Amino acid sequence: MARQILKRFAGLRAGERVLILAETEADDRVKTAFHRAARELAGADVALVTYDRRPPYTHPPEPVPHAVMAADLVVALDIYLSHTRLEKAARAAGARFLNLHPADFAALRRAVLGVDHTLIRQRARKLARIFGASRQGLITCRSGSKLSFDIDGSRNATTGDGVVVERGGYATLPTGKIKVPVVRTTLNGVFVVNGVIIPPINELTGTVTLRFKRGRVVEIAGGRDARAYARFLASFDEPSMYAFDHLTFGFNPKASLRQPPAPRFSSEAEKVMGSINIGLGSAGLRGKQHTDVVSVGCTVALDGKPIIAAGRYTTW
Repeated sequence: MARQILKRFAGLRAGERVLILAETEADDRVKTAFHRAARELAGADVALVTYDRRPPYTHPPEPVPHAVMAADLVVALDIYLSHTRLEKAARAAGARFLNLHPADFAALRRAVLGVDHTLIRQRARKLARIFGASRQGLITCRSGSKLSFDIDGSRNATTGDGVVVERGGYATLPTGKIKVPVVRTTLNGVFVVNGVIIPPINELTGTVTLRFKRGRVVEIAGGRDARAYARFLASFDEPSMYAFDHLTFGFNPKASLRQPPAPRFSSEAEKVMGSINIGLGSAGLRGKQHTDVVSVGCTVALDGKPIIAAGRYTTW
């Protein structure tokens, strides 16, 4: 499986310098498999580096950054270097990044190797055209969501196909989500979260209600999970933690909401078919931390026409 992923999605070839990054606490079988597969494909210049768990979107300890800067391919196994200065510098120097979230063989077998990526790419292009031709969106659900937003017609909706073969490239597996260019100040209303909040809660035991005004969370309501999330956001003492960062919609038919025990988490939840993910906070280059809230079973209308009805796409 590791060999298939490295060949098919990273285009790994002989003579490349490969760095595999993983947490010390991660599954040794996964780390060993990717290390062995990379050696078979690329040759001798392959290194497996592990370090103790750190918050996502933060720099690794020294001397790991030097190894990152020297690599042709960085394979990040549940390591989140996204949007950090290190990742930006390494990509500018030519390194490409393949991020596996989760780095779990059961999930990779199901949501990566078990899906038709040609079909996912076709659906991604179709959704990009639909969102690109729309200007207003409305999210509703039976639990009380009613969240409106405007779409920025000057920017394109973006998707990722999981393939990273060009210098300076970046890809994440599993695939299957589309990011919509929202005019931030137009995000207004209520969003009821019923799936996951990552970090810090993972799978929810109850709903968490977020009230947005001009692209900022102004109220958090609910039970125990809501109180825990409010404490998490407040702990950073950072206004940007309440600011809208992105809106994505999932369409991977094999993706799951299932999460590992905290503090680990899986971004696979963002790709669940029909899911809606709102990101808050700006990590890495621009802020202290980032968090994602995911709901399923919602209805989404674009310019008054439903594209998702109760969690099911109406376009295919």
